[in-house]
Amino acid sequence: MPRKDLGSPGLFKEFEGSLQPSIQARLRAMARQPVRAATTHGQVKIEQDIETMEKLRRWAEDLATHFSLRYSAIEKERDDAHGHYGICYADGVIRIRLRHARTGRLLKESSLADTLCHELAHLRHFDHSIRFRRFYRRILDRARLLGYYRPGPNRRPTPMHQGLLFE
Repeated sequence: MPRKDLGSPGLFKEFEGSLQPSIQARLRAMARQPVRAATTHGQVKIEQDIETMEKLRRWAEDLATHFSLRYSAIEKERDDAHGHYGICYADGVIRIRLRHARTGRLLKESSLADTLCHELAHLRHFDHSIRFRRFYRRILDRARLLGYYRPGPNRRPTPMHQGLLFE
């Protein structure tokens, strides 16, 4: 049987016959490349979450100090939490969901401020009683005064806000 010429066109691609650089050589070449700014979607999301949490912590400190509340931590809720926007634990840890459950977009600042005020109110009243709702409204009013809570002009009352004017 005659041998085929390995160098004949069409049998191998041009680069297959040549030696490729080793993984170490490729890594060294990558290390010599200038560092590019983080532009990946995941990195942008992480940076947004960090910036948002820093803002929420500043707001929480201001509001908690004004109302003599004590919390142990303000944390980002897990990305897979979909049953609530925020949660307050008996040990004073408050977790707030930063992103929309379906779209993954960052929630509006007014929604985050509303959630923060709600969870701070739970530090004093660990229920949804009339006393809780009144205290929550006072914290929300303070957040509005400080410019943290700025609801839009077409904001519909949520179940938590309904009936508060006539209590």
